[in-house]
Amino acid sequence: MSLINSNGQLILLHNNLKEVKKANRYDLLLSPQFYIVKREQLPVKYAFQAKKLAPSILEDLLPSEYGYEYVVQKDADAWLFFAYRPKEIESFLNGCCRISANKIGNIYFADQLKPVLEKLPIGIDEYYALTLIDGFATIVPRKMLSSEKYAKFTNKLRPKKAVKFKPSSKVGSSGSGELSKSAIVASVLLALLGVAFIVEGFGYSKAIKQNDAKIEELFTKYPQLQSKITRDSIKGKYSKIEKKQRAIREKIDLFSQLSSKKTLLNSLELKDNTISANYSVDSKELKRFKSIASSAKLKIKQSGNSITVEGAIK
Repeated sequence: MSLINSNGQLILLHNNLKEVKKANRYDLLLSPQFYIVKREQLPVKYAFQAKKLAPSILEDLLPSEYGYEYVVQKDADAWLFFAYRPKEIESFLNGCCRISANKIGNIYFADQLKPVLEKLPIGIDEYYALTLIDGFATIVPRKMLSSEKYAKFTNKLRPKKAVKFKPSSKVGSSGSGELSKSAIVASVLLALLGVAFIVEGFGYSKAIKQNDAKIEELFTKYPQLQSKITRDSIKGKYSKIEKKQRAIREKIDLFSQLSSKKTLLNSLELKDNTISANYSVDSKELKRFKSIASSAKLKIKQSGNSITVEGAIK
């Protein structure tokens, strides 16, 4: 992490970005559309220790594509684990704004704006805003928010801690230089097989030392193996993995599809395991509304032109 303020032009990167002012250098504040985040309580003291666990902590949330970069930040008594794809960012910026990778300086994450978002949503454009849902930064349609005031995104919202952007040409793929699962299993089995012969020839005590040395050698050469084993141990002992964030975002996106000029959102309620919304639906929109809701397996309760839909968060 860098604590030095950047002189680059600060851009809020989101899918609807069309153009930006010309500059020699750009710093990016990534919206949640360009990264994955997870909060975990772990018994580690330093960021470099937590970062070793990042690939394993986030593996359940990441698609099969390779090329992720990981960032870890302290968050009170827990850690925030971020994953982003430099190649995806470069491709998007080149397509929408003709900005090349060598012009990207530092990056920040929208979740770093939590102190601001706890007070006001941040306007992205006339249709969307950045707000907090379940403690995480999320992009939602403005019409789903009750707020009449929005914070304007300016350079003053630049977070204190920055991460130097790493071009995709310098990011190794998951399959490069790493051990495949089958190779890991084979290595461990060979190590254990070697121990069996050592036990016969030199005795139990000496075999244990040899075994520890072999495993330590494997951990040193292939740290991802250590991360996986450590993560599994921590998962069994400490808090459950939170999987709500993605489900909530998917439901909110679905609810936004139900809205239209003739379908007004009256309320939105988030509970532990469900999220529900109430709409006033024009009679001409009923068929479309119910078709979308039914296809998404949402529960529907209708009273006249008032319809409440509810979906489970899994």
